[in-house]
Amino acid sequence: MIYLTYDEYNSMGGICDLTAFNRNIDRACGIIDNATHNRIEGMTDVPHRAKALCRDLVEYLARYSTSDMVVSSRSQSAGGVSESESYVTKTDTELQADIDNMIADYLMAETDDNGTPLLYRGAMS
Repeated sequence: MIYLTYDEYNSMGGICDLTAFNRNIDRACGIIDNATHNRIEGMTDVPHRAKALCRDLVEYLARYSTSDMVVSSRSQSAGGVSESESYVTKTDTELQADIDNMIADYLMAETDDNGTPLLYRGAMS
């Protein structure tokens, strides 16, 4: 299920264009569904923090899934014709840790309509 429209994304300060948003929103929502065992899908209203997490995941995925290297700094000079770029690379473990931290930051205190924490992993009674 998609938890955030492009219009909502823009109103929340999103920085990706429509193409990047469309390319990453399904994956972002899938990550959230996996972490919450699809609890948001059955809710009357999608919590604002879940939408904010979607926004941040879309931007994170857009930044790191298109290339293994991300330009972290760039410099130029005109007179002596000098140009340099610095790159940041992240391992799969680092990427997953970043995503897990975002999920915890946004959804740790959120509950579904029945009061079950969205990130609850135990047995249901």
